[in-house]
Amino acid sequence: MGPLGVLDVLDRDGQPRQSFAVAAWPLRVGRALDNDVVLADPHIALRHLSFSPGEQGLVLTVGETRNGVLLGRQRLRSGDSAALATEGEPIELTIGRTPLRLRLPGHAVAAELALAPAGSLARRSAPLMIAALLLIAGALFSTYLDTDPEGFTRAAGNALLGGIVGAAVWCTAWALLSKTFTRQAHFGWHLRVFLLASIALLAVTTLPALLAFALSWPWLTDFDFVGSIAVVAAALYFHLLAVEPARHRLLKWVAVTCAVVGVLLSLWFNVQRSDQFGGELYMSHLFPPALRLARPISTDAFIDGLAPLQATLDRKAREPARGEEAARGDDE
Repeated sequence: MGPLGVLDVLDRDGQPRQSFAVAAWPLRVGRALDNDVVLADPHIALRHLSFSPGEQGLVLTVGETRNGVLLGRQRLRSGDSAALATEGEPIELTIGRTPLRLRLPGHAVAAELALAPAGSLARRSAPLMIAALLLIAGALFSTYLDTDPEGFTRAAGNALLGGIVGAAVWCTAWALLSKTFTRQAHFGWHLRVFLLASIALLAVTTLPALLAFALSWPWLTDFDFVGSIAVVAAALYFHLLAVEPARHRLLKWVAVTCAVVGVLLSLWFNVQRSDQFGGELYMSHLFPPALRLARPISTDAFIDGLAPLQATLDRKAREPARGEEAARGDDE
């Protein structure tokens, strides 16, 4: 007969570091030598917990411990018990600072992961090359839109050189961080995240301004910073995923929190700078006239459209500047 189960001691990246076959129940876990599984974590009690058969299946019982047991999201204190499912996913728990996973015969076994393809280097690097070419094309197009024809060559060279140096430094830093925590650099993963995030960032910063100019929709650029912040938060999530691969839920909350805080801070700074939530007072992007799709309006119609602004401008002119208000308060 095979083992009744397997208790895995996991690394911080969720990979088994040590496995103990269960030959009989109950199974006792702790630091004392009379346990069936002896662990060296100083935050684990002498007899921290035990697994024993019950009326409805396997039961986890917490021993005399100050730190308890974290079973999924449930915190069990000293003396508590919990019934464990013998089917479905393996049971994951944490005692002290040691993550454990109990696998029983009825638990589902994850599918086999495919090895990396053994093709040529050119074939394996083809997706990265395509992403890099798309990024270069997008950067050149953005530079073409933002610069005069006379200075395009110099601006394009500076953009390409800065992008290559920035990508090398950024991906190397993340690879070193991954190597420190997971013993694998994952440089290709970080490079892929950088390239895709950069392409998305170019799209969310260039397309709204281009469409606003072409269609005469200035409101498109008022809140384009929301898309940029969302792209940066998503890139942060995928970079961190190579550093802490076993904490998907926590990393998602970190990315969402960073995005929400970034949007709120941007809105606050916009209000402080211009008394409005949008990022621009007017459409400041002037692209080549050939890209203009909206119908032109006559000068008289444009002047008539400015008439409603007269009252607002008069009110603003009568208001003292913020610096003048502070200086007047100091004088008083």
